[in-house]
Amino acid sequence: MLRNLKVKNFALIDDLDMNFESGLTALTGETGAGKSIIMESMQLLFGKRSDSQMIRHGEQKASVFGVFELTDKLQELLDLPSIIEVEREVDLKGRHSMKINKQPTTLSKLKDVMNSIGSIHSQNETMNLFDKSYYLVFVDQVDQKKVDTLMNQYLLDRSKFLEKKKHFESLKLKKNQSIEKQSFLEYQVSEIKAYHLLPNEKENLDNQIEKLKNFDKIMNQLKTSYSLLENDRFQIDEIYESGKALDKISGLDELYQSMSERLISSYYEIDDVKSKIFQMIESLDFDEDSFNIMQERSYELTKIEQKYNKTTDELISYLTEIEEELLLITDYDHYLEQAAQEVKKAFDKAYESGLSLSDLRRELAKRLSSDVLIELKDLDLEKSIFNIEFEEVNREESSLLESGLDLIEFYISLNEGEPVKPLAKVASGGERARFMFALKSIYAKSNHLSLLILDEIDIGISGKTAAKVAHKMIDLSQMMQLLVITHLPQVAARALHQYHIIKIKENARMVTRINKLLDEDRVEVIALMLSDEKLSHFAIEQAKILLQK
Repeated sequence: MLRNLKVKNFALIDDLDMNFESGLTALTGETGAGKSIIMESMQLLFGKRSDSQMIRHGEQKASVFGVFELTDKLQELLDLPSIIEVEREVDLKGRHSMKINKQPTTLSKLKDVMNSIGSIHSQNETMNLFDKSYYLVFVDQVDQKKVDTLMNQYLLDRSKFLEKKKHFESLKLKKNQSIEKQSFLEYQVSEIKAYHLLPNEKENLDNQIEKLKNFDKIMNQLKTSYSLLENDRFQIDEIYESGKALDKISGLDELYQSMSERLISSYYEIDDVKSKIFQMIESLDFDEDSFNIMQERSYELTKIEQKYNKTTDELISYLTEIEEELLLITDYDHYLEQAAQEVKKAFDKAYESGLSLSDLRRELAKRLSSDVLIELKDLDLEKSIFNIEFEEVNREESSLLESGLDLIEFYISLNEGEPVKPLAKVASGGERARFMFALKSIYAKSNHLSLLILDEIDIGISGKTAAKVAHKMIDLSQMMQLLVITHLPQVAARALHQYHIIKIKENARMVTRINKLLDEDRVEVIALMLSDEKLSHFAIEQAKILLQK
């Protein structure tokens, strides 16, 4: 339960410090006095995102501080002490901090802790009764933990299915693109194959052509070299004989032996070179036809290299690549078939997970329907009929919604003899308010909350119905702390504690003030709630009667 609330520099609130007690507490005040601002400050403690726009003009930061008392069960569940302090702070630069017992925490952790303690109903939540897509939330809240377990599994399976589906669609797209590309690749394969390319062919060919272009120069230089070696003035045999002469004294000095070996080796090297030059001269031949063929081939290879912007060796590798790509294209149906099977398998798994979630929801819907009717009977709607109907689910991909397989409608009859119709179409403002109060009561009780905060959930209600709503709130407050912002004098009078919120001018600025009312003050405030503008004797007497009940 909430023990203390401190709010500083939040909208019209400059400095507020409130202590709360168990049971039913009513917060009253005229429209615009700041009741909803106090509610918004409480919502920050429950994990609502902070907004620097809510900082009071002229101040640097706003803060909200709450002290909560936990039940023994919650202490064990949350692993927290019996008293916890929750703090939120935001500055003009948008920086915000969250702390539990002075220790920084995350928004997610804060929500988990506070949602285990209590729940806040804001005015705009009643508008959700016009949105059938929100109805599943009410059903799921009957047993949120079980739903979350199955929902998480469903969402994982659905995500895998969507991933497989996306991959399959991309494969189909690639197939269409590949089919268009197939004829182009086939042309390239045919063209490159027609050249019968060999590794290093262009390089070797160009070397040969270069030699033939210089045939005369090569022949002349070879002959010149050979003639010099054959010249009488250059006697190779003398080199050999010189080496042999030194060999005879090689035993006397290592230098003699080394020079002998070098001369003899030179003799054999020169003789070998001379022999090779002679062979080259004999074999060297210029075949003009072969030369022309080589030039034509080199020209063809140059053209295809330029066309593909690849060397001959690169073209050989490229040919292998596009042949493999063509093979893949021709076998694409096999890949598509495998991908389609994976999609079906993933869909079946997600659908089965969705069915498990749907089965649970149908059980919870029966419980919710029964509980709502019990609550409505206590809220002056004894003859109500309420059914939760699930739309038929088809086994198709479009059924895998993010919220599960289910689409539901709330059908209700609030008047005896009237057929059931969609809630959003037949319920009046006061009837919707009572229906929402019933849902909030069920949620709080089923989740064993110790705190429930309601912002004008009784709007549109009057007369004897207001008395029944007040009585229902008293009953609910026996199980948990109940804070209600209300305009109903019946509710305010039945509350154990009443705070009155006013807006006054201080130092040329409007500020919100809150006061805990004593008995005489309560008579006056409740009498004003019963009156139009001015106090009347009748209103005062009525207020006293309400407070005495």
